[in-house]
Order: sequence, then structure tokens, then C-alpha cells
Amino acid sequence: MSRAAAGLALAAIAAAPPIPGGEPLAAKGPARLWLGGDVQMDGRTRGVLAAIPALVSHASGIVNLEGPIAAAPVAQPRPRQPLRVINAPMVVAELRAAGVRVAGIANNHAGDAGPGGVAATARALREGGVAPAGLASGAAVVLVGGLRVAITAHDLGAAIPVGLTDELRRARRGADALVATFHVTAPPSYLPTPALEQAVERALDAGATVVAAHGTHMLGRVERRGRAVVAWGLGKLAFACDCTHETEGLLLEVELGPDGAGAAAVIPIQAGLAGAPAAAAPDPSGIVDLLRALGTRFVQVNAGRAQL
Repeated sequence: MSRAAAGLALAAIAAAPPIPGGEPLAAKGPARLWLGGDVQMDGRTRGVLAAIPALVSHASGIVNLEGPIAAAPVAQPRPRQPLRVINAPMVVAELRAAGVRVAGIANNHAGDAGPGGVAATARALREGGVAPAGLASGAAVVLVGGLRVAITAHDLGAAIPVGLTDELRRARRGADALVATFHVTAPPSYLPTPALEQAVERALDAGATVVAAHGTHMLGRVERRGRAVVAWGLGKLAFACDCTHETEGLLLEVELGPDGAGAAAVIPIQAGLAGAPAAAAPDPSGIVDLLRALGTRFVQVNAGRAQL
């Protein structure tokens, strides 16, 4: 075949419709993602995340869904008994409207709806078009920008989860890129716990391109590690429960390619608490200064967006 004929043949293949049952031919990457912290909604207020898509230029989102989804509120415990955190069923549509593709469900409140709550939560998310990640659901795999991206979610309690390294490596082998998320059950702190430090190293060794943590409701430094990006604390995105009052949060926006993370930035936000909408931070410089003090290095800061 001549060079000209070969070129025409390749052009015809590229222009042809996808084969039924198969995926269309597409260049891999960049996959544009954003990651946010903890989300919990009680159903009394809608549109809490309405401002998020514009802040992240309508990229695909990943968050931690704090607590299970239940059709009716679970009775709050008596004084001195553990707090229960529940999401109303409307949270699924709210997540989807905000561009969330994956919701982690591995956290210290996952069992707050009793037996069967975890399975019911995963089912409700899937039915609403949001992939669950963590616990029995394992890794979520979504197609973004032609890349198969695996997202894992683990809760870090008293110790590193058994089999963590194997789970991370298995997820990475089944996808073009791995995003590892960790929920930290610990008192509020700007500094990572020893368990988180160990988990992050294991994720990077397993080939994760992005590693992000949440759970203490506090921010942490954000850094590049070669072709990977690590966010040590994203804070909250939206929380209806009157049990936490930290308002500072972060969105991590990152482009993934087959060879790792490309452009990345953090967007300081004001978390939506008690039904108030999440929004861009009214004074992002305060959060940027805090992140710098924690060791974050920015290459450029422009009007509410800090490039890594």
C-alpha cells in the first residue's frame, strides 16, 4: 500500500462510527478532574453545590459522601452517645448536578444507618448516575477524556487497612490512572497523621497519579511528587450537620494524562455549612497564605486559583 493510500485508510478508520458495543476511538487524555472534601446533606436545602461547576470549568468531580443515604432520618443518639451522620436521598441528584462522577463511601460514619446501609447507599448512588468507591464497592472506574481512571476510597482509623497495597496496585493495573483518596478519622489538625503518611507513600508506590485526604475537616499542604499530586487535606465541601464549624475548604483541579498529572491548581472555597451554599472563598489569599506556611509551593496565583 502506498503512503497516500495508507493515510486515506487511517483517516477513514478515524472517521468511521464506533463499532456497536465498543468504545469510540479517542486520544487518551487529558482527563480533567476536581476533588472536594466531605459532603453531607439533610434534604432541607437544595442547590448547595450549584456554584461548583463554574469554579472547576465543568470538570468531573470526586468527593467523600460522609455517612450513608437513608430514606428517613435516623434518630439522633442520646447525650454522650456517638453522633450519627445521615444523607437524605436528594443528595444523589445534587451530586450529579454538581458534576460529581464518583463518591467515596468509606468513612467513620458509613455504618450510621445500621445493617444494610452501606449497600443501600451504593445502590442509590449507582441508580442516580454516581459511582460509589470504597468498602464492598471497591474501586470505581470511570472514563474521562478517553482515560480509564480508577478511584479508590479508604477510611484510616486506628491502623492502615489490611490489604491496602494490594488493592491499590490492583486498581492501578485495571486503569490508565489511579486516584487514591483517604478519609482520616482523627482530631482536627493541619498536619497529617502517621497513618495518612504511610497510606500516601503506599499509594504513590502503587502508581497513584493523585492522592487526596479529607476527614479532619482541616486543610493540609498540597504538593507535587514527580508526576503525581498529593493533597493532604481538602477540608469540607458542604455539611448540613450542626456538628462542625470549619469554613475553609479546597477544591483540587488536575489534568491527568497517560504519563501522570499535568496542569494542577487549588481553588480556595467557603464550605457550605448548615444549608448555606458552597462558594469561592471571599478572601482566597488567607487560604493561599496558610497553604504556603504548610509547605505548598505555587507557581502562580490568580484571582482565587493557585497553580501548582
